[in-house]
Amino acid sequence: MEAILKSTLKRQLPYLIGGTITGIIITYYYGFLFSIIVNSVAWFVISTVVNKYYWNYTGFKDEMYLVSKYVVNRKKNTSKKT
Repeated sequence: MEAILKSTLKRQLPYLIGGTITGIIITYYYGFLFSIIVNSVAWFVISTVVNKYYWNYTGFKDEMYLVSKYVVNRKKNTSKKT
């Protein structure tokens, strides 16, 4: 795996895990729609604060990199199928 991809995943994985766990708990008590909105906002704030002060990073470079890797991989897979 590329070094930049490893470092990006290393920074993003805790947010994915935490968001999943809290999302399940919030969904159980308050419902799906409320869970999506509140959980997304909460983890966005948490990730922004942690990235800014712990990783000394601001912006969405990691997120955009992961999305671009997904899109490129998806295009390769769909072109192979046709």
